[in-house]
Amino acid sequence: MVRNSRALEELIDHPDTAAGRALDSLFELRPDLRLRYDERSLRLAREDMAHHVRRLAQSALSGEVDSLKDYLSWLKVLFRGLPLPDELIAESLRCAARGAAGSLKDPDARVILELGELAAESYAGLDAYSSRYGGPGPAPGTPVHAYVRSLVDGRRDLAGKVVETELSRGRSVRDLYLDLFQPAQREIGRLWHVREVSVAQEHFATAATQYLMSELYPRLISQSRPNGRVLVAASAQGELHEVGIRMVADFFQSDGWDSRYFGANLPAESLLAEVDRLRPDLIALSATLPENVRWISRVVEALRARGPGRPAVLVGGLPFLVSEGLWRRIGADATGSDCREALVTGNRIAAERSGPDGKART
Repeated sequence: MVRNSRALEELIDHPDTAAGRALDSLFELRPDLRLRYDERSLRLAREDMAHHVRRLAQSALSGEVDSLKDYLSWLKVLFRGLPLPDELIAESLRCAARGAAGSLKDPDARVILELGELAAESYAGLDAYSSRYGGPGPAPGTPVHAYVRSLVDGRRDLAGKVVETELSRGRSVRDLYLDLFQPAQREIGRLWHVREVSVAQEHFATAATQYLMSELYPRLISQSRPNGRVLVAASAQGELHEVGIRMVADFFQSDGWDSRYFGANLPAESLLAEVDRLRPDLIALSATLPENVRWISRVVEALRARGPGRPAVLVGGLPFLVSEGLWRRIGADATGSDCREALVTGNRIAAERSGPDGKART
């Protein structure tokens, strides 16, 4: 993290007051909007403003704009097809910055106003169909398309048949993790984003995939041979997304590591206590939301304070995909874009940190 502002941290964690000021500011500029909004519309508008405030504050805190630009792409697709002109969204972003600035002092207030102007100017030039959020999805007739449609229809049995068919064709379980489950999860997220599936359908699809992963787990590790290395894996505190980091832990287990997977929303103190107890060779941490990178940064800082004998830290998730070099800026040892890359990188780090006898250097 580049900046160290408690006020920015407070905005990220509690954006509602600033969002209320921002919405009032927008209604002052566009009184016609206030007349058209019913109770539900007002609630949604406040939620949107809170998201704007949180993302602007996170960008101001981190000193980087890649995650903010990614958020704008996400917004562009979210609002695609709705009667919300670009000019209105741009003004909403400016109002969000002004609302946030009201809780800050210089230089933070000035930075967040500049970010609001940058966001407003950038929004209109974005293409709602070419970003990672607005693509066409998997082609009909492909296994991923069949798998996703089965889950959207609530048919875990049919999704399981897709898995069985791919296995019968000689695909490995690792292949299914990378080429079926991973793109399917991304597509389910995209379908929710463009309002083609409900929150309940998205949750069902994720639960079904986790069930099928559990069914395949014995086969995945059947040829595993212990190598004496220990991995601790978890999602950042505040995260509810855990399929990706679970896939990473499974890959390491299949390669002979003793993987200790602690799931989503883990408190930092609990993680650090387990690190002290287990003395792992590697820690794999994941975040999907940019604001949760703060948690990973604090964990890395606490581990570095333990000295040269600390375990290495491998990080991943969307913020690290959209912000090149973010992993290095928070002090992690490496990043991985998927399960395979994470495993290759983890093995390399473990080998580099081991002495001639294969034991970790201290």
